[in-house]
Amino acid sequence: MVNETSSTHQSVAATGVHRLRVVGHSLLKGTDTRIKSATFRVGGHDWAVAYLPDGEKKEGSLQDHVSVFLRLLNAAVVKDEVVTSMSFCLEDPTSGTAGTIERTGTVKFSAKSQTWGYPNYMSKTDLAASGCIKDDCLVIKCAVNVITSKLINNDNEEEEDVAVPPAELDNHLGRLLETGVATDITIKIGWLKQFKAHRCVLAARSPVFRALLCGSMMESKKSSIRVVDIDADVFKILLQYMYDESTPAFMEETTEDAANMTKDLLIAADRYGIERLKLICERKLSKALDVNTVCSALEFADRHSCLQLKNCCLAYIVKDRERLKAIVRTQGFDQLDQNCHSILSEILVKSLHI
Repeated sequence: MVNETSSTHQSVAATGVHRLRVVGHSLLKGTDTRIKSATFRVGGHDWAVAYLPDGEKKEGSLQDHVSVFLRLLNAAVVKDEVVTSMSFCLEDPTSGTAGTIERTGTVKFSAKSQTWGYPNYMSKTDLAASGCIKDDCLVIKCAVNVITSKLINNDNEEEEDVAVPPAELDNHLGRLLETGVATDITIKIGWLKQFKAHRCVLAARSPVFRALLCGSMMESKKSSIRVVDIDADVFKILLQYMYDESTPAFMEETTEDAANMTKDLLIAADRYGIERLKLICERKLSKALDVNTVCSALEFADRHSCLQLKNCCLAYIVKDRERLKAIVRTQGFDQLDQNCHSILSEILVKSLHI
C-alpha cells in the first residue's frame, strides 16, 4: 500500500493605501525638513511614510531631488522578515487622479532593514512640471501589500474558517468621499452628527439605502435623511467601507474593545445588507475565540444569523474533550444554558464524535 500525502503553500496579501498631504509645500524649500505621515496599519504591522522635499543627504543621493520612504514602525518586535510590495505615486490634490510618476518595488523589512524607498524619487524640476502641486499642496500616495505565506498539510483536518470574497472596489470612490465632491445627500445620525454622501453610491452598495432613497418620489427628493439606533463612529466606518471597502485599524487588534466594536459594526452591516463587511466581522470574531469568550460569541452568532461564525464557535468548542470541559465551567456556558437550549443540543450532538 502506498501512503500518499500532500501539502499546499499558500500566499495571501493584505493591502492598504495611505495618502500624505503636504500643505504649504513651497515653505519647506531649503529647510532640510523630514516629513513623517501618521501611523497606519496594514497586515498587522504599523507603517509610516517619510517625505524629504530637499532629498536625503547621503552618499549616492542626487542633488535637487526629493525622497520618499516607507518605514516599518514595529520592526523591533518582528521575528521574521516582512515581505512587502509597495508603490509611490503623486496624486492631483483636487481631483484625486494619479500622476505619471510612480515607483514600485518588492522588499523585505526586518529589524535590520526598517526603511525602504527612493532617495532619488524625482527631480525638483520634474516635480514642479508634473502639475501635481496645486494651491501649494502635494499629495503622495503609498500603496502597501504585505505578503504572508503558510504551509497547509492537506491530510490534516483544518479548523473552521469564515470565507470572505475578495474586494471589488479600488480607492477612487474613497477619494470622492474624502473630498466631498458632488455630494447630494446628508445622513444625520441622532441630533449632533452628520455625513455627506452620494445617493448613487449608497443605493448601489446597500439594498436598504436603495429602498430608502429610491423607494418613493418624496424620499428621492429629500436632501437629508436621519438614521437612528446606530453609533456615529460605527456609521462612519460603515460609510467608508461602502466607498472603498477599507476596514478600520481595530480589526487588527485583539482587545475586548476591538471585539465589541466589531460586533457593533457587524450588526450595522447586517442591518444595511452589506454582506461582505458582515463576513469580515465574522472572521475577525472567529479569530479571537478562547475558552472564556466562545459561548458569548456563539450566542451572538445565533442571534444575528451569522452561520459561518456559529460553525467556527461550535468547531472550537468540540475540538477536544479537555477544552469542552473547561468551557462548560465558564460563566458564558451558564448563560448559554439559560438562553439558548437549541444551541446546547447542537453542542451535545457534535460532542458525541470527540
